[in-house]
Amino acid sequence: MQHHYRVQLQKLDDSAAVLQFDCQNHDDIFAILARSQGKLKLTETEHQALIVGLKLFSEVMMQHRKEELFKEFQPHFKQFIGHLKRTVRGSGPEVSE
Repeated sequence: MQHHYRVQLQKLDDSAAVLQFDCQNHDDIFAILARSQGKLKLTETEHQALIVGLKLFSEVMMQHRKEELFKEFQPHFKQFIGHLKRTVRGSGPEVSE
């Protein structure tokens, strides 16, 4: 099932530049945030940025996995995600800052 999101990034200086886009992800990002909360040695802001950033990136990478840009990186990304999942489940070393 696809989950639909609206992402907004707003620069908090005088320019007040705003970037907003809609996207989809095969995972429920809020459920992942809830499951992984407090399980990484990160601040809450770092935790949210990591999970949201990884999920947005991984969805694009999956859609373009055959393209040269992602082919070489994909095995390393899979290894990182596996390590992250083991850490969140409590069967691996904690990911530190």
